[in-house]
Amino acid sequence: MKIRKLTTVAVLLALCVVGANVKLMGPIALDSFPAFLGALLFGPWVGAFLGAFGHLISSMLSGFPLTLPIHLIIAALMALCMGVFGFIRQRLGKSRWYSVLLADVCGYLINVPLDLLILYPIMHQAVIALFVPLTVATVANLVLTEVVYVALPQRIKSLSFLGVTR
Repeated sequence: MKIRKLTTVAVLLALCVVGANVKLMGPIALDSFPAFLGALLFGPWVGAFLGAFGHLISSMLSGFPLTLPIHLIIAALMALCMGVFGFIRQRLGKSRWYSVLLADVCGYLINVPLDLLILYPIMHQAVIALFVPLTVATVANLVLTEVVYVALPQRIKSLSFLGVTR
C-alpha cells in the first residue's frame, strides 16, 4: 500500500511540474491544481508538500523573477493554503457543498489577498499588478480540481491506500 501511495504522490508531483509549464504570467501557472487534488486525496500534509513544491518548480522555471526569498515566502503560503484546504475538506466532508465552498473560498483568500498583503511591505505597489493573474490562476486551479475530483470514479476515491476518511 505504501508503494501505491508513493507512486500516486509522485504522479501528482509530476503533474505539478507539467502545470508549472502552463504559465499565465511569470511564475503564476497551473501548478497548484495537482496540489489541491493531493490535499483532497491524501490530506493536508501531502497537499502542503505538493503546493510548496509546485510553486518552487514554477518559480524556478521562470528564473525566480521576484527573487528567491520572496518565492520561498510564497511557497510557505502555498503550503498553508493546501493544508487549510485539505483540512477543511477532510473534516467537513469532501463532497458536501458547504465543504467545497468553504475550502475553495479559504484557498482563494490565502492564495490571493493574504499572499499580496504579506508581500506588500516587500514589493509595495507592485503586488497590485499580480492581483488579476493570480486570481485567474487560483480560480482556474480550484475549478480544475473540483471538476477532476467529481469526475474521478468512486472506486478510485475510496482506495484504501489513500488513507483519508471520506
